[in-house]
Amino acid sequence: MSNQIELKVTAGNHDRKYCPVSFQLLKTSLPLSELILANVRMYDKSGKAIAVQCEETKDSIVLYWLIEELAAQETMIYTVDFSEGNQKDQLKNVEIFERENQFDILIDSELATSYVMDPELAKPYLGPVIGPNGQSYTRLDFETTEHPHHRSIWLGIGDVNGVDAWNERPDYGKQKINHIQEKYAGPVFARISTEVEWTNFKGRSLIHDQRTITIYNTPASARIIDLSFTLSADYGRVELGATKEAGPLGIRVAETMSVDHGGTIINAYGSINEEECWGKSAPWCDYYGKVGGETLGIATFEDPQTTEFPTYWHIRNYGLIAPNNLYFRGGQLLRKGESLTYHYRIYFHEGNTQEALVANRYQDFIHPPKVEVIENNE
Repeated sequence: MSNQIELKVTAGNHDRKYCPVSFQLLKTSLPLSELILANVRMYDKSGKAIAVQCEETKDSIVLYWLIEELAAQETMIYTVDFSEGNQKDQLKNVEIFERENQFDILIDSELATSYVMDPELAKPYLGPVIGPNGQSYTRLDFETTEHPHHRSIWLGIGDVNGVDAWNERPDYGKQKINHIQEKYAGPVFARISTEVEWTNFKGRSLIHDQRTITIYNTPASARIIDLSFTLSADYGRVELGATKEAGPLGIRVAETMSVDHGGTIINAYGSINEEECWGKSAPWCDYYGKVGGETLGIATFEDPQTTEFPTYWHIRNYGLIAPNNLYFRGGQLLRKGESLTYHYRIYFHEGNTQEALVANRYQDFIHPPKVEVIENNE
């Protein structure tokens, strides 16, 4: 029996670039009775090694890789080799380097971002996010007195049973990491999953969240981070107020990127800046401007499976990005045991919205390429 299968990827209606792809193979369809995931390799039709990452479920193997570039309507054939004892090709890796109260995520040995879980702070955050010029796409400045709680990328809500878990005013709400559920890295992505308890200032439990952060092995000029989280009323009834101070996702762009410093906000419908985008519903918003003399941007994509899609946007000329349905649709009541789930992709890019092909990258997220097995060699 051959130890290889072939996969055909069809781009569909959209040009693909640094596009994350996954494909599930039933174990019964695999050519080996025993499989060592670390031995799995992938090659394109030219024989070039493609970084592949594998995960095992009860009944299947899930393959993950990135399509570096594929034009609309084009196809690509990949060979997946399951041979035991194969030496792995030398490919760039994503690594997680653990330090006190934080995980540093390195791509090709260079810092890409950090997940900081310092218990002295009100909440965990992700940042900085390093761009192609070595400077951060996001603001992370502990000396800033204007909105000091805006730390790069974070989760928060300004009214959780009357507790402010967004701002850090007197008696503010806190978030503490209860459990590192997963910490996993390979040639395609790093993934960190944590169990987080939201409390009032004195430590009384309010709500629970399970969040998963996935950082892909893409260039600094095209960073891709997926963020999924579920808010669960595990401790009793929870009322999320109709508060402007919320996302739950919050992103603070680099200071020089803000509209106040010459930057631009544009949403999926072509609306421009806070005057046209704030309080409006759209599947994505992009925010770009100068950072270190180069034009960089942050596009935030919402998955259509997210509750009450498409979201409204609390997005500001001074540099805040926050998809927020709570304020514009009204608050949310969760009875004990109920939950809300959110899925976002954040695309950190070089150039303006058109140059970075932001609309195409959104299609990568919601309409990924089609993958199928085309041959199972006997």
